[in-house]
Amino acid sequence: PAESVSVHCGEEKVTMAVKRDFLGNGQLIHPRDLTLGGCLAVDAVDHILLFQTELHGCGSNKTITEEFLIYSFSLIYSPTPIGNTSILKTNPAEVTVQCHFKRRNYVSSNAMRPTWTTFASEMQTNQQLQFSLRLMSEDWLSRMPYNAYFLREIMNIEASVLRGNHVPLRLFVDSCVATAHPDPESTPRYPLVTNHGCLTDAKLTGAKSYFMPRSWEDKLHLQLEAFRFQTVDKNSVYITCSLKATTLDVPLDLQHKTCSFLMETKRWVASGGDNQLCSCCETSCDGQREKRSLAADTGTIYRSDAIHSSPLRGLDFINDPAVWSRCNAGCGISFHERCNL
Repeated sequence: PAESVSVHCGEEKVTMAVKRDFLGNGQLIHPRDLTLGGCLAVDAVDHILLFQTELHGCGSNKTITEEFLIYSFSLIYSPTPIGNTSILKTNPAEVTVQCHFKRRNYVSSNAMRPTWTTFASEMQTNQQLQFSLRLMSEDWLSRMPYNAYFLREIMNIEASVLRGNHVPLRLFVDSCVATAHPDPESTPRYPLVTNHGCLTDAKLTGAKSYFMPRSWEDKLHLQLEAFRFQTVDKNSVYITCSLKATTLDVPLDLQHKTCSFLMETKRWVASGGDNQLCSCCETSCDGQREKRSLAADTGTIYRSDAIHSSPLRGLDFINDPAVWSRCNAGCGISFHERCNL
């Protein structure tokens, strides 16, 4: 099915993300049974097979028309028998994938360098990502019906990005700040997440606050102990976060990580990836990029720069910072007493 395959066409390489439920029947195929023109997947993440090749690689065919350069690839599914038997329960399948590049200039007798814009990049500029931050129920299955908590009660917060027709994305919580007023720059203010993904609440207060182990690339779950500001009379707190998402071919590094401080072991740990990435959480993670691979240079990063306490609609995304009220749809999170909603 078409929804099983997502493609990003670059000017030098093509990246394909293919669901292991390739046939759309709920059965996961064996990774070695699917090839891109004979080339195996380079990685597998969350039941997604990633293929990457140069435009001239993996058996591609190039076609030139008056308007486009077209590179065609074949995803070939060749099922292998089950176990040591000769039994097959699925049929072979082949899917053709094409990358279209517009031809902007044509070579004439005068020296001229042809230029083009990828079809994928044109589509990308017209797409919108929707970032969200929501209070969730104890089982994480639904949004909270109320937004009032007792002090030190655990709040379940879900950050997510709705990718739509994009290739699979990996979400990060870059920073979060709690304030007593809707303006995230107001005082008093308490930075909860700093240094590109370091959750500092447990380190600073001993609270049981942490990022839960990552189960989805496009979601993050955060547990935070409820608190209030001592110097403010009202019991409302506003939490505003800056979220960003990358394509899966961008590797984890010091500026793309999710780290929590575990009080039990007195050390920083990553919710996914190498704990060493959290080594900068108590210093500075700016300007300390580890050596990046070619995949990082060709990957794409989307950022939610909106840090206001009301939803900000931008060109590339819709950001929904956490603004909830005591008993209505106003602004803030309230503590001490529950509301009768």
